[in-house]
Amino acid sequence: MELQKRGQQTDMKRYRTIAGSPVRSASDAWDVFKNLLAETLERSSDVSEGSINSELAVLEGIGPALIAGGHLESDGLVLCDAGLHVTFTFAISDAATKVEENLNPIPGGASATKAWTLYIPLPGTLDSSVIAASEKSSHLSVENPPTSTPEAKSNGHKTSSTINLDAFRRGGS
Repeated sequence: MELQKRGQQTDMKRYRTIAGSPVRSASDAWDVFKNLLAETLERSSDVSEGSINSELAVLEGIGPALIAGGHLESDGLVLCDAGLHVTFTFAISDAATKVEENLNPIPGGASATKAWTLYIPLPGTLDSSVIAASEKSSHLSVENPPTSTPEAKSNGHKTSSTINLDAFRRGGS
């Protein structure tokens, strides 16, 4: 997990690494990813149950191929939504046997919106397949992901605080 200070905004980037072969097959690793994504996003009232698997169905065969080919070891899949910026990588070979997986739902998923986007890196050899699949879903993109966490939208309720957050961030000065 990495915190980055950008003016008054602090970005929370999260990372998850999923073990592939020889711990589990590429297809099983893909299923683990889909389940983790669904358990994270479908906690939100804006994301309907079963919708994640429906959206990712266009990547069946392609997702496991990206994992098996090692294309998601360093440039992983990046989930972005209001308040969420999560990179999913897949360890294979010796690295897969050493990875400590955290397969718990990702904090912030309960506030996910209908506008979540999963960014897929283009591996070179499968580019046309990845592009064709991404064009079939409004939630998949082959563009470069944002480098910071999109800001969560206000729910319309104003809250007041007796704490001066700007002073708190500056260390009380």
